[in-house]
Amino acid sequence: MSHYDGGPMARIPASQEEGRARERELKKDYQSSQERKRRMGLFGGKQDTRPVDEGLAKLKGSDENTAIEFWKKRLELTAAVPNEIARTGALTPQLRELSRIEDQEERKRLTRARIIAFAQLSSEQRQVLAAARQKAFTVDPEIANADEKLVNELLPTVDEKVRAVYPSR
Repeated sequence: MSHYDGGPMARIPASQEEGRARERELKKDYQSSQERKRRMGLFGGKQDTRPVDEGLAKLKGSDENTAIEFWKKRLELTAAVPNEIARTGALTPQLRELSRIEDQEERKRLTRARIIAFAQLSSEQRQVLAAARQKAFTVDPEIANADEKLVNELLPTVDEKVRAVYPSR
């Protein structure tokens, strides 16, 4: 009758040199696994290409009126969020998704539609959205500054009434 000895990890080597060699091998395996983890990040090496904001991603290539209506509805919903931090959390992914659009002309078109839609909101809605947009500069300054730069470039192309109500930083 044979007895189970616990497998190769539990066996005691016959000599000290075999034991040291095994310890070096285990140490090397551990170090290489730690390096792999460090290179791959928390969720592995795969880069997620899904859109941050599915609705905005579907808006690419639509006509101007559709884009304005989308933004108007989206901004109304964002303004209706009762908490300022949550409003900022709702607005920031929209700015991120805009920043992911590689076609600069499409990005400009959608940002311009957002500016026009913003002007069509009530003054209370514009006020809470302006505050949320201002907080977005602390959440993700790189994205918010890129958006601000694009907005400043596009503001001269819109009607004077729209420019008058759009918040400046």
